Amino acid sequence: MAKQRHNRFKNITVEWDDAHHWSPAPRHRRRLIFKTLRRLAFETCLDVGCAQPYLLEFFHAQGKKVCGCDISDQVVAHNRKILPGCSFTEVDVSRQTYPGGRQFDLVVSSEVLEHIPQWQAAVKNLCRMSRRYLLITVPSGKVHAIDKKIGHIRHFQGTELKQEVEKQGFAAVRLKHWGFPMHSFYKYAINSIAPDRIYENFGTAQYSMAKKILSQVLYLAFFVNDLFAFGQQLILLAEKKPKGPSPA
Repeated sequence: MAKQRHNRFKNITVEWDDAHHWSPAPRHRRRLIFKTLRRLAFETCLDVGCAQPYLLEFFHAQGKKVCGCDISDQVVAHNRKILPGCSFTEVDVSRQTYPGGRQFDLVVSSEVLEHIPQWQAAVKNLCRMSRRYLLITVPSGKVHAIDKKIGHIRHFQGTELKQEVEKQGFAAVRLKHWGFPMHSFYKYAINSIAPDRIYENFGTAQYSMAKKILSQVLYLAFFVNDLFAFGQQLILLAEKKPKGPSPA
């Protein structure tokens, strides 16, 4: 059963190009990631579950050495064409780490763990690939109909992620909830009206000018969420704890 589910959702993200580019939630998520990381010193970065490589494009333009990995062979092939100067490889993070045991100053895993039954094993592997920083974003709150349609198995409260990274020798630097009220209302609205139709029209379809304008209006409205410290988007930044002195 788990294998069938794995195969069903393996290449699903290749269909989300316009959705990831224009939809308000992914755009704000990238903004929040950049805001969280802007003061960190790092030279190498790995995006685990890289899908559309917008994060890596941004860091690559800044001169960072970036790599991406994804469970989807189609994502890897597509991203190699978009960013030929970067390295992309297939990795199932619930079972594997980056080839050769390579580590990176920063490891980012954005909207990945909610798809993985063995999410604790995935967190362990994320930590193993990080030399210093780890940034994880996941959805919180209720698992809605559209969430299930795109392969979400569970959502997170935050404390369980904090505990898992601490088991691997990391300390939580920041644990932030975001999204209330606009993102929260938006999530309930699209799942109450017609989730199947909305997913088909705004999840996998190419965006018309009207859809782009609507998405831009919603994007601007979502800035209201910055005034509140809770919501259905969860961001965790963790840093590897320094090793203690060796016993005499």
